[in-house]
Amino acid sequence: MPETIYSCISQQAEKSPENQALMALRRPSLSYAQLRSHIDTVVETLNRFAVGRNDRVAIVLPHGPELSTACLAVMAGAVAAPLNPELKAAECESFLT
Repeated sequence: MPETIYSCISQQAEKSPENQALMALRRPSLSYAQLRSHIDTVVETLNRFAVGRNDRVAIVLPHGPELSTACLAVMAGAVAAPLNPELKAAECESFLT
């Protein structure tokens, strides 16, 4: 039985790589194979910048499939900290500290 979200996605990518993993209106869908590849790329990039499991990564995106994908990718290699893009600068600073 898979223990993490990434292992669930990876397992599904092995079984049915072309099945749709993420869908949104007026956007191309993402297959499980594509999602796993994206996640792997993001984790590798974070690691190249010395960002690892216990490091926090702020994500500032509007609600939508991009935010979902970014959160899944970051959570596979670090701690995702999604922030509302409508926050004022002082509020963002408060969350980031």
